[in-house]
Amino acid sequence: MKEFYRIHELSGLFGLCPDTLRYYEEKGLLHPARGENRYRMYGIQDVITLNIVRSLRELGMTVEDIRTYLERRSVEETLALLEEEERLLRRRMEELERTRRQARRRQARLERYAAVEAERVEFLYEEERSCVFLQEDIILEGEIDFLLKKLEHRHQDYIKIIGDQCMGAAVDGESLKQGVYNHFSRVFFLTEPGLPSDGVLPAGEYARLFYRGGYGALQRHYQTLLAQVAAAGRRPAGEPLELYRIDAHDTNREAEYVTELQVPVR
Repeated sequence: MKEFYRIHELSGLFGLCPDTLRYYEEKGLLHPARGENRYRMYGIQDVITLNIVRSLRELGMTVEDIRTYLERRSVEETLALLEEEERLLRRRMEELERTRRQARRRQARLERYAAVEAERVEFLYEEERSCVFLQEDIILEGEIDFLLKKLEHRHQDYIKIIGDQCMGAAVDGESLKQGVYNHFSRVFFLTEPGLPSDGVLPAGEYARLFYRGGYGALQRHYQTLLAQVAAAGRRPAGEPLELYRIDAHDTNREAEYVTELQVPVR
């Protein structure tokens, strides 16, 4: 039976790169002996330690916490550790359950909007909608995805682009008056009640239509929407909103994009 093992033997046994073993040594988790030519030589205690480290790292425990446990290891400390493992596993299960619910809601969203009737104008009452937003003087169409990512990063604890929140942008009203349709004033994510928000989309009556395809068709669809608003004896009462129901995060086929265009009316 061998008394010591070289670094490549141990790294191969555990499926770790040698640099990881050197890192664990640097952090005080492993204590290899030195052989000829100063080669690291690992004993059976290092194998046992790596079994423990591997198990605890899989639970997401920090290297610092693992070192503290290894230094104090006893039956009492192991029992306390198992309680901590249970807490970490419960948290992971809760996170997985949240992820599963998000995936189901995303699936329902795609199924709903893939089948929605496009090009039909309708009027509806919207309740107040909480949102987080990022506002700038002028946002160009090509900047929207970058700014949405920036906004997600700001609220990463509860906002995900690849998730079930609705995201969108407000068309810049002053640019519209000049016949410019690809300038926007802000991007936003709608948020669940009770979560932090930057403001709300006001409650009230809106006219809307859904359209498929690229965003270059905004002008034509907005004019269609305005014509129906005028025909109903109403007029716009604010900036139009684009809500991205199916977009490039869901499909490579631009023809499958679905955008909901809304404008408040009175």
